Amino acid sequence: MTEFERFLRQLPDQDAERGRQVFRRRRVDRGELVVRVGDPPDRVAFVEQGLFRLYGTDDAGTERTLAFRAEGELVCAYSAALRREPSRIAIEALEPSWLMVAQRPEYDAMVAANPGWQQLVGRLTEALYLALERRQSDLLLTDAADRYTRFVTEHPALAARLTQRQIASYVGVTPEALSRIRRRLISINDGATAPAYRAGHDDNARNGDRGSRA
Repeated sequence: MTEFERFLRQLPDQDAERGRQVFRRRRVDRGELVVRVGDPPDRVAFVEQGLFRLYGTDDAGTERTLAFRAEGELVCAYSAALRREPSRIAIEALEPSWLMVAQRPEYDAMVAANPGWQQLVGRLTEALYLALERRQSDLLLTDAADRYTRFVTEHPALAARLTQRQIASYVGVTPEALSRIRRRLISINDGATAPAYRAGHDDNARNGDRGSRA
């Protein structure tokens, strides 16, 4: 069973069938931007297979990673859709990926006409809000070492698919600062086997492991 079909199992049969009609499968290459800054919020996508990064660029030109989206998750410029204005973020494929894509007018009409979709979208919106609130709290109230440790502990499978540069951007530090944090954690946790504390690391390889460079 595909990830999209698992997702649709949360819905009544009639609503699930409507979703199959509205969403269309699309191949995405690694490095492709599925949303660019300034794009209209005219599509909603479900990650069937692959990994995506949502990011913005600050006034100094530094990219700031806001979130990652992987299999089983919706990916779109959500806040832009709510504001009905061009996207202020970009969404990049970090791996060769497959999306199920719906045009926004069709998607909105489907949700408006189907109670099952309304309830599901309500739950997804609530989860998104809680995740955003926690993310903001972490950035304001915890230090970078704690943010890094929590990320690799709570999301080990995701961390294994990312480079240390990508993780550093999400944690909110430079790659050099993250390397110092990792060295300190390695020293404190000497002999630990967790990937987060491997001594041999490469900031451009997945999870810092030289053997995993793509």
